[in-house]
Amino acid sequence: MIRMRNSLAIVLTFIGTIAITPVAAILAAPVADGPVLIVLPPWADAEAVLAASGGRLIGPTRAPFAMLAAYPSPTAARSAPGHGAWAVFNGGAIALLCGASNA
Repeated sequence: MIRMRNSLAIVLTFIGTIAITPVAAILAAPVADGPVLIVLPPWADAEAVLAASGGRLIGPTRAPFAMLAAYPSPTAARSAPGHGAWAVFNGGAIALLCGASNA
């Protein structure tokens, strides 16, 4: 029984590593021209964060913790964490993660 659990743990660890590696690589993609995903605390004023960092909201709504935004440059997008955002991710890379091929 213990041997079976150890084998199962090894197999699950391997599968988890295989599944997590592509996600980590996509999330590590540098911010480039195009849309970005801004992750914010739910209590943050999203409009104020965008205004302070030079961005604008894309789309009619936003999620409680994130929103798509457009910035004039990647440098401006990378400044969002200094204005209250938790993280900024490359929107094209996130679209690939979600299965969109033309982002």
